[in-house]
Amino acid sequence: MAGGVAGFISGLESLSIIESLSERVKVPVRSVARLVVVALAVIAVASVGIVAFQNGWFSGEALELERGSSLEHSPTEFAVEQQVALVAAEAQPPPVQTVVVYVTGAVQNPGLYTLAGRNRIGDAVEAAGGFAPEAAAAVVNLAQLLADGMQIHIPRLDEVSSDAPESEVSGGSGAQGMQATTDGGGAPALVNINTADSLTLQTLSGIGPATAQKIIDYRTAYGPFQRKEDIRNVSGIGEKKYAAIEALITV
Repeated sequence: MAGGVAGFISGLESLSIIESLSERVKVPVRSVARLVVVALAVIAVASVGIVAFQNGWFSGEALELERGSSLEHSPTEFAVEQQVALVAAEAQPPPVQTVVVYVTGAVQNPGLYTLAGRNRIGDAVEAAGGFAPEAAAAVVNLAQLLADGMQIHIPRLDEVSSDAPESEVSGGSGAQGMQATTDGGGAPALVNINTADSLTLQTLSGIGPATAQKIIDYRTAYGPFQRKEDIRNVSGIGEKKYAAIEALITV
């Protein structure tokens, strides 16, 4: 490198313009040549600095651009984040639907109760403080799902048979072999069509397993019967069949 500079200076010494400058300023030719080399180097460095400044090399823009590009997500990363967000949203449990039911009869605290729709009659009885001592718990289908607007009436022991519960009624098979329970005085006990399960409903004349299930499905879908006459809305119960059971049912 030093040899190249020395050769360059030697070349400048042979130029007539350098010799002319030497004579004017009364300085040796070699000194003039060296000054010219230094001036050219300063000019070159200054030119590079100006170009760099104009292009923003010293403003930090290049650094910011590089940093910004490193923070940007690639298309693959963005797609993965979208999938994760979608899965997280789907994993959120749906809001729980609630129902309002009216619990009456032989419970500790009758009244209106708001419960989750997936709950059952047993949960409603528990919300009402549980069975009262005089409750005929054996005739209540605690496993039945709740429906909004349902009235759940828990009968007292004196409202149903004082004998065995309906699951133990004997005398044959099906509705033909079942005997209606009595109130203890010989008269048939009224069957509450809002709370009776399938076996109890089948003690009614002309009500078989299929019709009993239709009654249960109807009150589950539409809520409790407001009047006993409303049972005629159930498919399969016409005027003739209703007339046969009218005196044996209640709500």
